[in-house]
Amino acid sequence: MDDARRLKGFLIAGAAAGAVLGVGIALSMDFLYAGAMGGSWRQSIVRDLNTFLSIHVGENSLLVLVIFLLILGVLGMFGAVLGLIFSFFVYKFFDMLVSK
Repeated sequence: MDDARRLKGFLIAGAAAGAVLGVGIALSMDFLYAGAMGGSWRQSIVRDLNTFLSIHVGENSLLVLVIFLLILGVLGMFGAVLGLIFSFFVYKFFDMLVSK
C-alpha cells in the first residue's frame, strides 16, 4: 500500500511540474519572441478572430482573454500529461534499481 501511495505522490508532483513548466515556457517564449515573431499571442488571437470569424475586438477584450486562457489551459494539460509520463518512468527506473 505504501508503494501505491508513493507512486501517486510522484505522479501528482510530475504532472504539476509538467504543467507549470509547460505554461512557463510558453509564456516566456511569448514574452521573449513577441517582437521577432510579429506580435504576441493576444495580437495573433485578435487577427485570427478578425480574419476567420469577422469579429472585430481589441487586444484587451474579454473574448481574447478567454481564448488566451483556454490556450494556456490546453498547454498546461499537455505539459501535465508529459510530466506524468516522465515521472512514471523515473519512478519505475529507480524502483527497479532499488528492488532486490
